[in-house]
Amino acid sequence: MPYDAERKKELQGYFDQYIEDSFKHIRRTFKYLIPQVEISMVNSLCKLLESILKNPAVKGLAFVFVFCCVWCLGAGFDLKDGRQYRKEFSAWWKETWKAPRFPSAKTVFDYYVDFENTKFEEWSKLATQDVSSIIDTSKNISSFTVPTVDTIASQYVMNCFIKVGHSPLLIGAAGCGKTQITKGLLNELTTKTDDYLQQIVNFNYYTDSMLLQTILEQQLERRTGKIYGPVGKYKLIYFIDDLNMPALDKYDTQSAIALVR
Repeated sequence: MPYDAERKKELQGYFDQYIEDSFKHIRRTFKYLIPQVEISMVNSLCKLLESILKNPAVKGLAFVFVFCCVWCLGAGFDLKDGRQYRKEFSAWWKETWKAPRFPSAKTVFDYYVDFENTKFEEWSKLATQDVSSIIDTSKNISSFTVPTVDTIASQYVMNCFIKVGHSPLLIGAAGCGKTQITKGLLNELTTKTDDYLQQIVNFNYYTDSMLLQTILEQQLERRTGKIYGPVGKYKLIYFIDDLNMPALDKYDTQSAIALVR
């Protein structure tokens, strides 16, 4: 998206200030749950910035940049090899980067940017609804995602990425809530707006590229020539669950994942 010369200069200054030094320290000190490529993290940072800065009312660019940096560089950390790298990253960030300063009470991942007042606020401030008011007891409990600090934060960041067509990937141990967080966000997007359709694709050991292509085509229609798309004006969101399940072939390739890439 276009930025004026002043905003471009300010953004470049923040990239110069934070990115190289952060990557140097991360390479020496921390370990991600799964390996990550630095240029991919920078790309995600740019996409998150783009999504937030689309709103002309957003002020406090320094706060926005730091928020995006924390999530795009640090969200892949958790407990690994007996060390809680997410907390270590948070402590290092607060010690190294003094302005804008995060509140000292919790980790850097426990705060979002209040754009109206240009300050960090706890995610719990966004939980405005009483849980009992949104639960319909006639429906299956799996139809609902109870808002907690973790679900609110994850869905906020994922929603930002979806708005600019960037695919988020949730990682974590089995049972930590990745599927439910994603389903909760998609249900909200498809029921509260007329912009999106969703299709859940469950990977398993036997999923290959041929099967995946058949599944992906289920909600598509031919537009012109070789161009396909979802029906009408909708945008179709594919949710791939258990991404890493397909078996390796004799070339050590997961053909379904290769097709996604």
